[in-house]
Amino acid sequence: MTTPRVTVVRPEDYGATYGQDATAAFQRMFDTINRTTRTDPGGSVPIATTVVELAGTYVVSDTLMLPATGRAQALTIRGTGKRGTEIVMTRPKPMLVNSDRWMGVRWHDVSFRSTDPGAVYLDSYSTAGAQDWNWINCEWRGRWRYGIGLDGPDRSNLNSEFVWDRCTITGSYEDAWLWSGLSPEHPQQDQFLNYSLRDCKMEPQYGDCLRFDKGGSITVSGGSWILTGKRPDGRPSRFFHFPPGSHYDSVQNLTVTGVRFEPRDQANLVIDSHWKGMIQFIGCMDDAWAFKPYSAADDYAPHRYTNAGGVRYQGCQLTGRHRYTQTAAPSRQAIVYDQSARTVSSRRTRAAFLDLQGSNASSIRISHRDDRDGIT
Repeated sequence: MTTPRVTVVRPEDYGATYGQDATAAFQRMFDTINRTTRTDPGGSVPIATTVVELAGTYVVSDTLMLPATGRAQALTIRGTGKRGTEIVMTRPKPMLVNSDRWMGVRWHDVSFRSTDPGAVYLDSYSTAGAQDWNWINCEWRGRWRYGIGLDGPDRSNLNSEFVWDRCTITGSYEDAWLWSGLSPEHPQQDQFLNYSLRDCKMEPQYGDCLRFDKGGSITVSGGSWILTGKRPDGRPSRFFHFPPGSHYDSVQNLTVTGVRFEPRDQANLVIDSHWKGMIQFIGCMDDAWAFKPYSAADDYAPHRYTNAGGVRYQGCQLTGRHRYTQTAAPSRQAIVYDQSARTVSSRRTRAAFLDLQGSNASSIRISHRDDRDGIT
């Protein structure tokens, strides 16, 4: 039996020349990758036989990874390091389109930059064939419409298992960097699940960082999260934006551990959530800009929940007010503050810290445990 060999390919092998548009070379390279997969002896999804190596800067003006029929897996693309290898999109196009094809894709040590505010990094469309993408030590910068968009019809249940490890996200996003549920009328998109961000530097100028119009299970651990500016039109930018909509109970989960947040403008929010599932902040802080006069204002509420289900803050250092809007009778609601503290002295009472609104505000269920400011 012949041992399978992995072929290393580069855009330069397909005509890419430094200083010239490399779009056609990338398209030829990915076309070859699509045509040269091999059978997986233990499964039904073909396997890539090539590893892509990138070096230097590539300027492109159209989609590099085009839709292809069938499914494939195990594609690896490697650069030489953030900004040592960079792909620059110059037009309002998606850089990559994964239309229900690639699974098990790994990007290492590559930067992505857009010079057009209408550009998109990745459109991923799934009917069960798009999943398990990882980015390790990658970077996004420049001007984008959105970074990664996840979509699919009612029968779809994937676009899941996405991981970002030690990545950097800067630049600006007219919508969001990660936008799950581009067509939220599809209920099954609630099954887009399991997104992990590990020790990332999330530092965009403006735009929502994570926007989930449908459900999701999200884990964030470590890293520095900063909104360095504000939207030109004055609208808020949000680290976590979960708009209103119908969701299955089991797929509304966010756990954030050990993250330092800096909203850096009065309009910016840490979270704006309409989820009824479980949201937890553990060992987090958002008080780096507590010295700003607006941090003591009654209308400054960087954490906002509407008809919340489960919310827990454990060992957190907080600034501003927390706003809970209750328009329906609470159901299975438990909001808990455990060993947390308020940085601004004027917020160290229950009435000053909590901003309760809505027709059912008096029914909101909130408890404080071992509170560092003595709130009970």
